[in-house]
Amino acid sequence: MSQDVMKVSVLVRYLKSKLDNDGYLQRVIVSGEISNFVNHRSGHWYFTIKDESSRLSCVMFASSASRSKFIPKDGDKVLVQANTSIFEASGQLQLYCTGIRLDGIGDLHVQFELLKKKLYEEGYFDESHKKSLPLYPMKLGLITGKNTAAREDVLTTLSRRWPVAELTEINTLVQGEGASTQIIDALKKMDKLDLDVILLVRGGGSIEDLWAFNDENLAKCIYQLQTPIITGVGHEIDTTIVDYVSDKRAPTPTAACEIATPDIKEVKQTLSLLRQNLVRKCQNDVEFSRNSLLNLQNSPVFKTPSILYEQKSLHLDYLANRLIGSKYSVQSKRMQFDKTTQNFHNAMSQLVMQLKYQNTTMENNLKKSVQHSLESKKENIAKQIQLLDAYSPLNILKRGYSIVKTEQGVCTSIKNIEVNDELQLQLYDGQLRAVVLEKE
Repeated sequence: MSQDVMKVSVLVRYLKSKLDNDGYLQRVIVSGEISNFVNHRSGHWYFTIKDESSRLSCVMFASSASRSKFIPKDGDKVLVQANTSIFEASGQLQLYCTGIRLDGIGDLHVQFELLKKKLYEEGYFDESHKKSLPLYPMKLGLITGKNTAAREDVLTTLSRRWPVAELTEINTLVQGEGASTQIIDALKKMDKLDLDVILLVRGGGSIEDLWAFNDENLAKCIYQLQTPIITGVGHEIDTTIVDYVSDKRAPTPTAACEIATPDIKEVKQTLSLLRQNLVRKCQNDVEFSRNSLLNLQNSPVFKTPSILYEQKSLHLDYLANRLIGSKYSVQSKRMQFDKTTQNFHNAMSQLVMQLKYQNTTMENNLKKSVQHSLESKKENIAKQIQLLDAYSPLNILKRGYSIVKTEQGVCTSIKNIEVNDELQLQLYDGQLRAVVLEKE
């Protein structure tokens, strides 16, 4: 063997670099069927994509898987966008997927479910928003395709059930590009015509044929209508987004017209019954009124009208007599009141005079008592003053005594005085300062 020996890991790494740098093998779109799908707890998806002849291992990391609009399952036909590479640990060729969607018709179902979920969460399907349908609509609007079986079904049903109604028609595309836009324009026009109800109908077809009725803008337009709307799109097994948001969903165009209109035969029968009931009621009312009139004519009051007021007249006289008696009673009460008032004034005058006299007497007695008390207090004070004067030190000083004081206070003993001490002598009419020259 003349060639250099190469380790497995080196070869695998070489092949990986070749694949990673090959632009043709990066961001490829591969179609196939899902098998061995594993949704790992880490958020990564591991699965195999296969067709009739081959299979490839695939991994979709959590960052890409979280952006997917659905979680695949075994058997799903899908389209994956991926980069081709080799897993070095096993040397296995592998697709690293960055995007995934259902292939063909399955993808439309996913879009339908996603839009349905979104509009539901935003409240576009709420029953509380749906308008009630009129019982006897006289102005109907019809939006459908021109010269279609659905249109003929509605016209036939309307002429059979409720031919008295006035029909306003707008023909639009009901499938293909631009169909939803035309339907929206037609709805907006009809909503301004003061109609009782609008019918939006189309015959059956595949999901692609009915896709115009799964348009989000069309659904929102229907939600904002002021006029009640009935949708009959497809057959009984077909359900579109407009069926969820409309005020009433019919399984077919014919059923939509039947829901919107009453049966004129039934209405005529109902009117006939109402007429009979009305005539019968009027006859009964007339008969009852006739009997009541006869009873009034034969009543004593009708024959002798004075009965109505004679008893009232007697009662009126009775009340008049009571009123006159009440007048005299009031006069008597008035006189008694005046007399009582005068007696009260006299009694009050005597009481006031008596109280004034008692007050004057008490005032004089109080003055005398206070005067006597003052004179007694004055005499007592004079005696106390004489007693104080008798014991006053000043009177003693008048007799030639004096009070000797040093810096320490009043001196009572010669022991507390030394030669040359200064003394203060308190006499009756003044003070002297002296110096001690000698002690004996």
